[in-house]
Formats: sequence, structure tokens, C-alpha cells
Amino acid sequence: MKKIYNLFSKIALILAVLLVSCEGVLDEQPRAVLTPDFFNTGAGLEAALTAAYATNRYYYASEGGFNLTVAGTDEYHYGQQVPNNVWTVYTSITADEGSMNDAWRRAYEGINTANGIIELGPQLPIEEQPDNLDQIIAEAKFIRANWYFVLVRTFGGVSLDLGSGFLAFNNAPSSDQVRESEDAVYEVIIQDLLDAIDPTTGLLSERPNPGIAGHAWRASALHLLSKVYLARGWKDGSASDYQAALTHALELINNRAQYGVDLLPNYVDVHVEGNEWSPEVLFTVEWNGNVQYNNILDHGNSLNNGSNFYFREFYVQDVPGMVRDVANGRPWIRYKPTPWMMDVAFADKVNDQRYAGSFQDTWYANTTAPGIDIGDTAQYHVPKHMQDAFANEAAALAWAESKPYVVTFPDYVTSTSWSGVSRNEQNKHFPSLSKFDRVARPVAGTETDPNVASSRPFIVYRFAETFLVAAEAALQMGDNAAAVGYINEIRNRAGALPIVEADLVGAHGDAIDFILDERTRELTGEQMRWFDLKRTRRLLERVHQSNGTAAPSIYNRQYNGGVPMAGSEFLGPNPAERDYLRPIPQESIDAQTSNYPQNPGFN
Repeated sequence: MKKIYNLFSKIALILAVLLVSCEGVLDEQPRAVLTPDFFNTGAGLEAALTAAYATNRYYYASEGGFNLTVAGTDEYHYGQQVPNNVWTVYTSITADEGSMNDAWRRAYEGINTANGIIELGPQLPIEEQPDNLDQIIAEAKFIRANWYFVLVRTFGGVSLDLGSGFLAFNNAPSSDQVRESEDAVYEVIIQDLLDAIDPTTGLLSERPNPGIAGHAWRASALHLLSKVYLARGWKDGSASDYQAALTHALELINNRAQYGVDLLPNYVDVHVEGNEWSPEVLFTVEWNGNVQYNNILDHGNSLNNGSNFYFREFYVQDVPGMVRDVANGRPWIRYKPTPWMMDVAFADKVNDQRYAGSFQDTWYANTTAPGIDIGDTAQYHVPKHMQDAFANEAAALAWAESKPYVVTFPDYVTSTSWSGVSRNEQNKHFPSLSKFDRVARPVAGTETDPNVASSRPFIVYRFAETFLVAAEAALQMGDNAAAVGYINEIRNRAGALPIVEADLVGAHGDAIDFILDERTRELTGEQMRWFDLKRTRRLLERVHQSNGTAAPSIYNRQYNGGVPMAGSEFLGPNPAERDYLRPIPQESIDAQTSNYPQNPGFN
């Protein structure tokens, strides 16, 4: 039976991020359904742009968005609160899983609103046109391009005609959608971004407006365009696409001062709370503390930025001296870092700032316990290089026994383990990603409440990735020397040892494996990893629990130190070829009277 609604054409956009003052306070107005007459004034057009930006809130920093991009990779598997998460196990993914809607449904809301701006904005009477009409249209093209880039990588070919014509605004339900090819979608994305950066067709501002956070400018589009060309290059093996990816990345890198961007001197400052609009940041999704628009007190609100919850370990369980507090956050224990990421990708925890700048591995007591005072160490996750510095396992365990606090080793089982199971095999005790921590409480009365969602902006794109895009494009064109130079610029910033061309292979397998490792060190948790593994066709090699995939052994140290024990209730990851695409939501297919094909393997 066909459903009576159509998620392709849904355009009810409630709650929107609007402009930000110099003090970073969002000025918002709630909007209901957008109809053609809504675009008939300059104020309506600007409000529509706000609504289009707002759709990003449902995907970036949401649990659904993280499920699609972070879970089930070589970096993260499920935590204790989501045993056998289907996005990690893979074999249980169906077309009815709700997380897909955080990309699919919200994308089409944003795309359709952008269509309205692009189509109807130029039709405004001259006296009604805002002075910045070209800028508004260029930003709408950026939003549409970014959403289509999410869709085409996640689902493959998707719809470009929502019922009113090619890239036309649609305000009536349509049940005869057509799936276009991936090539057709990529053409739309690239053309939108080329329009946005071309001064003759689009007027994305050259530099970020210091009073308006969360809006795209030319650097945002240059970076995104380089990523799009790189992804299409991998898909088609196109040397011209790799060259275009490199060209646009270098336009930004070589003219960074012109565009108002730069790397921060120290990696540890990149994710410091309150530093979300630094010169390194190219695009953010904005939140604030106004509960009318995103209720941070409502833990399940789909508009919330929940990134401060999902990566936390269970520091209040089996850890004497610890109770839940604001500094350590609310533990939802959704995503547990893999041993491969902790021990191989982040093997250098001495020189490279990016481990300390990304993770918390020590907890200090915030209440008293036998033998522990407030401020004492309560828990410590020993890094592998320190574990391996002991003469043997017995020496390491003796050292742990001498400590009054909880000790966790990567490979050894201490007496603080539970029922003989190493703490790092319980999926609840692990170094916690700290990039998204939120201590500030903008809502009065919540200053000591650890249970509120984050109101921080979420950094979607930043300049450090531009160097990695340039390096990957150069590698694909055989210019390893240039790639090394781009990689070393971000390694030098992080204090990591510089590399030479010979380092691109060796233990890592090949140069692309090194790039993937470097992307982990720089970008872990930033909603990119599944796309990275898809783009480079490394998903099965790096994630599958079985050595039958011919994966190097270092990549199989990913689920509690390896394949789950026989008879264990916990399942390991088993992605298949079908999992290079996600299933299209079944409810959207059911809304069609036409034959809208599902992705192979999900029928």
C-alpha cells in the first residue's frame, strides 16, 4: 500500500538558524511551510536561506548523521549503550532504519528550499530584491551542492526533479520521482559550486563576514569543490578530476590570506571550546541556547547538537571517585574507538599533538572514595607505547596494582576488570573523543547540569583537510613528492615527525593507506570516515572482522583487539559489497507510484 505522503517533496521547515551577531548570538525566527509566495519579498528570501541552512542541524552532530558516517569504520565501533549497532555490524541494516532519514529527508528539505531561492529570487520585482540577492543565491547553490554531495555518496544516484521540473522548486506532493545517475548528480553539484565561486555568475563573498557565522563564503565552496572532484575522480578514474581537485585546493592553499583562512599554529587549539570560528574553519552548522529553536534540555530533540554525548565513556561506572559532572559530560557511550585507531593510527602520542588534542584518557576524581580525594587521578587508560615499555605483562600488571586508581591497558587484564573481562573489552571504558566537549551553559539554571546537549557550532569543513585533499589528488596523479609536502604542512603544525616519500608505503600497504591514516589522525570523529573508506574502496579491507578479506593484520585489531570470541554475544563488523551504498528509506520508495529502484542488496 502506498503511503499518502512523500518525503521527497516535504518542505515543512520549522526552526532555523539565522544570522549571527559579532557576539555570536543567533537571531532566529521560526518558519512554517514554505510556499511560492513566501519568496515574494526580500525578507522572505533571506528567511528561506536561513531555513535551508537549518536543515543541516538534523544531520551534522546528530546521532543519525554519526551513524552514517562514523560508526562501522576502522575508527569507531559500537559502545556499550548500543550493543550490536546495525551500522557497525552491517548485516542487520535494512531500508527501514531511521538514521537514513537524517540524510535523505532533511537533504530534500534543504534542496527544495534552495531551489526556491535560486528559481524565484531573480523573479522578485527590483524594488523587492535585497541588495545581496546574488550572495543569497550563491549561498543557496552551496547548500544545494553540499546536500547533493551527501546524498550521492550515501545513496548513489538520486532525484533531481522533485515534481516540478529539473532543479525546480516544488510545493505539491509528487509520487513519480526518477532516480538520476550518479554522473548527473555530480554534474549538478559541480556546476552549482562553479557558479558560486565565479564572480560573473555568483557572488559568494571572498572573505568570511566576521559578523555572520555559519554562512558559506568562497573558501567554503573552493574546499567543497575540491572534495567533489576528488570523489568523482575515484569513481571514474579521471585524471582531469584529480587535477581539478588539486587546482581548487591549491587556489585556497596558495591564496589563504586573500580568503581569510589559515592553519592555527597549534592543533590543540583547533577544537578548543569557543574557537569554532577560527581562521582554520571553513564552514559550520550553528546552534544556540534558545530553547525555542533547539531545546538543549530535551535530550531526544532531533535538532540538538548531541556530539558532546555520543563519544563519552562510562566514567561513572566502576570508577571510584567519579560522579557525572559538567566537565566530563553525559556518557551516552555510542561510539567506541577501535584498537587500530588508538594503537596504530595514533601510535605516536609523544610528538604528535593530535592524540592529546582529540582524546581524554585520564579522569580526575570529582568526589571522595576510599583512598581517593577530589582532584586525584581516578582512571587512566595507558597508551600502548607505555604498556609496551614494561619488561613484560607481569611487570605492567604489578605497576597497575600499585596504583590507587583504575588502570586500563590496551592488551592486559587488570584486577580492576569486570568478571575477568578486560575493561577495554566491555565497550564502555575507553579514551573518549574530546573534540566536541561542551562546558559552557548558555541557558540560565543549567550551569551545573551535565545532561544538556551542546550549543557549540559543529565544524563541518576546515582548512587542514584542504591539504589532505591536495595530497590525495597529487598521489592519484603520481606526484608523491608534492603529496609529501602537503602532508608535512599539517604534520609540522601538529608536531609530528615529517615524512619522506618512502614513508608513504611500507607498513601502511600503499600511499592511499597512509593518507587514510593521516586523515584519521587529523579528522577522526568529524563525520567523514565512512565516506573516506567508500571513496578509496577500503571499507571491506579495513573494517571486516575476518582475515578472509586479505586485510593486513593491523586493520583487524579493531574489535576488542580482534575477532569476537566464539560464543560471545557481541558481533563483529561484516560489511559486504552492497555496503558501499546505504539503502534508500523504504517509506520514501513506498510513496512513489513509479518504480523507484532500491540499492542492490537491500530489496
